[in-house]
Parts: sequence; structure tokens; C-alpha cells
Amino acid sequence: MVAVAYVGDIAASRAFYELLGFREQRAGQAQTSAWLALYGGQQRLLLAATRPPLNLPRLPLAFYFFYADLEAVLAVLEAEGILVTRLGHAPHALGGEVKVLDPDGNTILLGQPERSASEPAAAGETESRFSLLREAAELVEAQGGTGADCQVGEAGGRPCVRQAEVRLADNGGNAVWACMPHAEELLVMVPGVFVASEPDQGITAYLARRRA
Repeated sequence: MVAVAYVGDIAASRAFYELLGFREQRAGQAQTSAWLALYGGQQRLLLAATRPPLNLPRLPLAFYFFYADLEAVLAVLEAEGILVTRLGHAPHALGGEVKVLDPDGNTILLGQPERSASEPAAAGETESRFSLLREAAELVEAQGGTGADCQVGEAGGRPCVRQAEVRLADNGGNAVWACMPHAEELLVMVPGVFVASEPDQGITAYLARRRA
């Protein structure tokens, strides 16, 4: 299987994916389109662009790449000024998991399946990508919970019947109450999403208490 992504700028995307270890296999260009086939180990990726660009809706496109040495890849990304969000150590990525965005805003997850020899597991360590998310849910529960169902919904438009546990928001001012599984999905898949709080628990209230 070859993953295909439509991009706005082939050259910019080539530079980004080369930082992840991909190299050009084949490329082609016509008057109104261009494509670039990349390979990285056993992984294949095809980038395509059209002129004028296709009017594609924003889709939750995500790629997940595994590496034997994640820190080496992160050193390259951070040296180039790429924003790296560390997600902790999931059961499928004991060596670490991070999130980055490509030049078109697509979510790229990078993971290391096995823990490095220099990072032995601490006794009683709980693997968690979103400890802050769970802490926010515990705070909501301590304040009486939401008493409402998750507002995210399942694929295909079906409503989610799980109880909402945490409130998320984005930089556009949108907010939604979500169950934990859907909250984790939104944090990974949607750029700019963050854990929100009620107005009286926000930054302004915190700074006022801090100054007092």
C-alpha cells in the first residue's frame, strides 16, 4: 500500500519529509500537476500537487511512522525549527511518541516501539500520553461532572452515548464536551486543540489567585 497526500507545494513537502528520513524514488511533472514518490525503509509515500490546487475539504489525514531511534529524528526536526509535541509513552510506543505537522497542516505521529536501553521503566510507572487530559477529567468529575453525553459523535454521524468528561477548545473559539476516547482523538488529529476550562477556572482567574 502507498499512502497518497495532496499538498500545496511539492518542494516544501519534500524538504519536510526528508527530515523524517524519506528519499526520492521517482518524480514527474506536467503542465497542471506534479508528483513525487518517496521511500523510507519499507514505507512508501506519494505526494501530489495540481495547478490550480484542488478544492479539497479539510480532512483528518494522519500518518504514523515508527523509528528505531526516535530521539535522533527529533534532533533533526528541532534543529530545523519544527514544532514537536511530545505525547509520552503509549503501550505501542514504549520508546516515546510525538506529534508534528507537515507544511499543509497534516498530523504526523512518530513513535518508537521499544524503550531505549538508556530509559529503563521506573517501578510503578504508568504509561500515559495524556496525563493532563485525565487530570482535567478528574477535576470535572470532582465538580459534579457534566451530566451530558459526548458532543463529538461517532463516525457516520451516529451520536456518542458515552458521558462527556472533559471540555476541549481550539484557537478559533470553538468548544466541545467530549468523552475520553474522543478527547484523545481530537488532541491527536486536530491542530491547535487544547484542554479548556470554565471561565472561572481559566487563566484570568488563576493569575488573580496567584497575585493574591
